[in-house]
Amino acid sequence: MAQGSVAAGGAVVARRTKTKPARTPGGKGSGRVRKWILGIALLTVFGVVGAASLAFVPVATVMALWCEITDRAPLAECTMTPGGDVCTGGATLANVPEPWAEIFVSAGDEFSIDPAYLAAIYLTENGNTWKDLDTDWPSSGCCFGPMQFNLGAGTWDAYKYSAGGGPPDYLDPGDAVFTAANLFTHTDGVYGSVTAETPLGDAARWDPGTFVYSAASYNAGPAGNWNNNETRRYVENVHALISSNFTQGGAGDYGQYATYPPPHGMGIGEGDDGDQGEGGGWAGCGGIGGGGLDGVVRIAEQEYAKGIVEQPLGSNCGPTITDTYIASGCEQWCADFVSWVYLEAGIPFQSEPGTQPYFWRHEWQIPAVIGMKAWFESGGQGQEFIPVGSGGPTKPPRPGDVMIYSGHVSIVVEVDEASRTLVTIGGNENDAVQRSSGTFSVGPSGPVLGYGRMNS
Repeated sequence: MAQGSVAAGGAVVARRTKTKPARTPGGKGSGRVRKWILGIALLTVFGVVGAASLAFVPVATVMALWCEITDRAPLAECTMTPGGDVCTGGATLANVPEPWAEIFVSAGDEFSIDPAYLAAIYLTENGNTWKDLDTDWPSSGCCFGPMQFNLGAGTWDAYKYSAGGGPPDYLDPGDAVFTAANLFTHTDGVYGSVTAETPLGDAARWDPGTFVYSAASYNAGPAGNWNNNETRRYVENVHALISSNFTQGGAGDYGQYATYPPPHGMGIGEGDDGDQGEGGGWAGCGGIGGGGLDGVVRIAEQEYAKGIVEQPLGSNCGPTITDTYIASGCEQWCADFVSWVYLEAGIPFQSEPGTQPYFWRHEWQIPAVIGMKAWFESGGQGQEFIPVGSGGPTKPPRPGDVMIYSGHVSIVVEVDEASRTLVTIGGNENDAVQRSSGTFSVGPSGPVLGYGRMNS
């Protein structure tokens, strides 16, 4: 799913502004007459030679005519082995059914990107299944449509592109795929732009200048937290689809390389690879649950990448802060930020007997630090409070936990148990959403009282 801020210092707008692609899905192009002539030629070859003499017709001749008619490169040009280089500039998409193949090829032509890349992103976003174009596309609190665009982060608005000339619609498969192609090819300083010659890359390394690097950004957001199971499995799935030849030639065996769980609630079978995240939600923004604890980390990183700051500084106000995190007015907003991130991840705080006074304005919102500590201590919904004593916390923190001070809260996004250090993201830190590092006991800014943990 396309995540994160479209730019750290301002919106990135696609350089191409035309609304009608060079070749639209299902549209009639100038090559139709030529294809009819070639089709007649192919039929003539079979008619004149006859079945008895067919063996004398060079296979390459027949295949060349077929590929000209179908706009597909010869299969031999895309013969691959798992882990091999991506076949760029002429993927056959032999395993991609129509009308999807035409959409990906058209988008690839328009934006000079390998259509197999787009097919792999679509499949990974949709549980590795081909859906009807008129599917009622599942969505979550952040992401929508066949390519799962994050509307709240502004990604769709920055790159939206019409495949057929009308107003772009993120639920329309053609528009969604063309917009993804637009994003991948026009994000020089954000995701790292992709061309038809961009190599697939190593699934374990995610080197800049490779497609897996851009795929990681598409999932986690630019400058996002890529060190999480969801993004790793997402990238591995994209890499497996392409390197196993599944989205290109007809000889690939994709199944043994599948690693990404099918999105929950999308009517897709749940096998051994469909493990739930630790927080009870399904990993990935495409999941109805929003992603569980992996989602908490991803969303916190996404908000940090936006560069949210108070306006004016020191006011406890500002766009997003007032309208989204606090959701009404201006106040010290660290606990509001944590509450909102958990809401977006699909595991909102919920009141229970004895804790109602801590919930203000909204049923998901605990705006006071003392209230958040008390709610985790109550434990009525599987949550727990892990105290920090002189010897440190009674349990090591984990990503997605809430770090609680006497007057501040933040979200743990990275943990190194060997060095007993961690990284947090918090709201209202130096008048902004800030990423900081510290230790298990001291944290980034002082002695830690404990950690709030969601276990269900």
